Amino acid sequence: MRVLLIGGGGREHAMALSILKEGPELFSISPNKNPGIFRISKRNLIGNENDTQVALNYALKVRPDIVFIGPEGPLASGTTDILTAHGFKVFAPSSKAAKLETSKTFLRNLMNEKGIAGNIESFSFIDYRGASEFIDKIDYEFVIKPDGLTGGKGVMVQGFHFKNKEEGKNILRRYFEQGINKILIERKESGEEFSLQAFVNGNNIEFLPTVQDYKRAGEHDEGPNTGGMGAICFSTRQLPFVPEGYIKSAGDILRKIVSAMSDDGNDYVGPIYGQFMATREGPKVIEINSRLGDPEAINVLSLMNQSLLEVGVLMMEGKGIKLDFRPRINVLRYLVPIGYGDNPRPSKLAIDEIGLLMKGLKLFYASVNSRGRYVMQTRSRSLGILSEGITIEEAVQNFRDMEDMIEGEYYMRRDIGDPSVIAKKNEYMATLLKK
Repeated sequence: MRVLLIGGGGREHAMALSILKEGPELFSISPNKNPGIFRISKRNLIGNENDTQVALNYALKVRPDIVFIGPEGPLASGTTDILTAHGFKVFAPSSKAAKLETSKTFLRNLMNEKGIAGNIESFSFIDYRGASEFIDKIDYEFVIKPDGLTGGKGVMVQGFHFKNKEEGKNILRRYFEQGINKILIERKESGEEFSLQAFVNGNNIEFLPTVQDYKRAGEHDEGPNTGGMGAICFSTRQLPFVPEGYIKSAGDILRKIVSAMSDDGNDYVGPIYGQFMATREGPKVIEINSRLGDPEAINVLSLMNQSLLEVGVLMMEGKGIKLDFRPRINVLRYLVPIGYGDNPRPSKLAIDEIGLLMKGLKLFYASVNSRGRYVMQTRSRSLGILSEGITIEEAVQNFRDMEDMIEGEYYMRRDIGDPSVIAKKNEYMATLLKK
């Protein structure tokens, strides 16, 4: 069997490794020479992953039996649509279905129109004046979101990224001046965030274990938002600070969103990702992504016993599949360039892969280019380092003295998965739910 994978980050490296469990021929398209993907691909095309013609020309050349798409860019540009129109099987949503991610206004309106629980009070604006006047009238803290794709870096939250209404309006003005043509202003919710991902084909939806992503660049959740600095997953035990009933409710919300899309003629096929917040009132939808998360995909695919290829093939054939997972806790930490999130300064890294493996750490290459014995950083995330254990303490222990095995300049959050941090999350949620 021939498989085409589009994307060149850590998520796509994890997808490639999962796909190869079935032993197919792997072909790939990536914007960078990701050494992890490059080594295991029969052929790797370095090119614009968002260019539909590049994807079509390559698919016509290699003739894959099935195509997997990792990042959101190709979904937004219509890669699924053009490949499907030429007879290829693609386990990824169409550009219409991907509007759940590419337009936050579309998602909010859909949930309102269909009466789907978990929505957040939200208003969209196409000019600074209207948005500014609205902010002057509200009496609650708020969140500013560009309507379209921002790579996880565009959301600004009062109390974290700005202190008061005036600072918020300054951010609004800057966004509109940068050419962003639609902005959402949403009521700020309080609680712990969690991600619930699933594989979908019509009414068939199979859920993955919950994950928590650490988006802020700095330790103790300080600094700017990023695409994700790391994540934790407790496998089928689920996250300890999220009530079990909330996970079921979140799953019901995802089911209803997928069903609503189908009712409107936009059948959903492929991965879906729900970002939720566990609040006093239950789970609230922060956003929906039309693909697996990064880094969350690395956590769940590393625990899933089935291969991604098996899942995709069976689901596209309309067959059921019962997912099962190894009972382990895992922690992922991303290495990034110094200054990532504000002003990244790429460097070069030399990695002792065998040494990391001997310590019980798995390496996932992300937005880097291989050059001899070095990997060259770009302005995005560089390496994902994954550890697992029976307990969270065991998983975190493996990171100790890891620095001796990576030569070069980089930054990594060392509080991701820290048991004391998780204990504080447990205490916070217990207090929140008692109020």
